Amino acid sequence: MFGQYTYLIWLALCMGVPLLLMLRWRAAVWRQRRALAWVTLGSLAGGWLWDALAVRRGVWFYAPEHISPVWLLGLPLEEWLWIAGITWLFGALTIVLAGQEERD
Repeated sequence: MFGQYTYLIWLALCMGVPLLLMLRWRAAVWRQRRALAWVTLGSLAGGWLWDALAVRRGVWFYAPEHISPVWLLGLPLEEWLWIAGITWLFGALTIVLAGQEERD
């Protein structure tokens, strides 16, 4: 669809835009930065093990015509961005919703 930028464009639209919308609550999210950092490290480690093993075993693959040529530890750059980005998105959403519940 968009050549080697396809996965990056979809990440920007599906995660980048919602993350930008979450900037409204950046102060609340910033207060929980240590927890978010630990969760992100855990998801990167677990996601790497899961995804790299699945790629190595042939369970799935990444179409080279739709991803950047940058790979790290057996995964394309976009997969690392997906793992971190989705963790930040749902982590921030959880922080915001928990804060709303406390105010009610």
